[in-house]
Amino acid sequence: MAATRQLIEYARQHGGIISTGEALELGIAGSTLDRRVSEGIFVRLGRGILALPGTSTRPDVLMRAAGRLLGAVVSHQSAARFHHFDLVSSASPTVTVPHRGTYSFPGLTVHQSTDLLPEHVVTINAFRVTNPARTILDLAKVINKSRMEKVVDDALAAELVDFDDLARLFLTLTRQGKKGMKHMRQVLAAREDDAGVTETVIERKLFRLLTDAGVETPTRQFHAPWLEAVDGRVDFAYVTDRVVVEADSRRWHRLFDAFEVDRRRDIAAQLAGWIVLRITWNMIEEDPTFVVGSIRRALSMRSGAVSGGS
Repeated sequence: MAATRQLIEYARQHGGIISTGEALELGIAGSTLDRRVSEGIFVRLGRGILALPGTSTRPDVLMRAAGRLLGAVVSHQSAARFHHFDLVSSASPTVTVPHRGTYSFPGLTVHQSTDLLPEHVVTINAFRVTNPARTILDLAKVINKSRMEKVVDDALAAELVDFDDLARLFLTLTRQGKKGMKHMRQVLAAREDDAGVTETVIERKLFRLLTDAGVETPTRQFHAPWLEAVDGRVDFAYVTDRVVVEADSRRWHRLFDAFEVDRRRDIAAQLAGWIVLRITWNMIEEDPTFVVGSIRRALSMRSGAVSGGS
């Protein structure tokens, strides 16, 4: 009976689940486990997995056990519920294991992925769960486009995910033929170019950098008449000095077939006599002094030219 109490106590301390391997480590033979199952003290969930009665069908118990026994991470629709994403239909509890192989767990849907990295995982209430950006990309494989659009819009509006982070992860994980990525590309492209979304994360970050550095405040979302043939709005403009500063979130446009548009915009601005500075996320993050110094130098050059010509 001591062995039985030990089994029960161990299972209680570990979410109501115990594996045959863990029991063996406790010095309890497989035949003893079989007897406890026949006596109704434990329920056999599947090969090598036992549970205390009353816990064997609870999704939280199953996902926690899969995390412990398989190294699984809560993912897809189950992760969406942890992050409070709306419009995600109910599905069986779902986890992902970060490696390939034949894995199953009673009561769970188990995905295998070789590109699930530690930085894609967060801990919520002691569960390891895919982070919001990774969850969105996983959902793209299992829900339709219209529902995906709503999930992305709600997540961006609630600031659960950063557009740049989501697009960066998309570029990292996408590959031709991967399920859901064509629709995800379209969803991201539409939101990148949406005229109603004028303050992207990188624009806000750049504006804050200039403000904190005491640089003259530029005109935001300036409508440049020389650009009407392509896209008549630039991110920032110093109109008097004829300097355009583009917060180059459009680096994603290489993917969205708009790289050529940006080059045409730059040529049009330069032919109209404007300096164009494209500032990337990495510049702001890694060398903000360079960014501020470059903009100040451009303004100084133009101020000097104006003074010299007067």
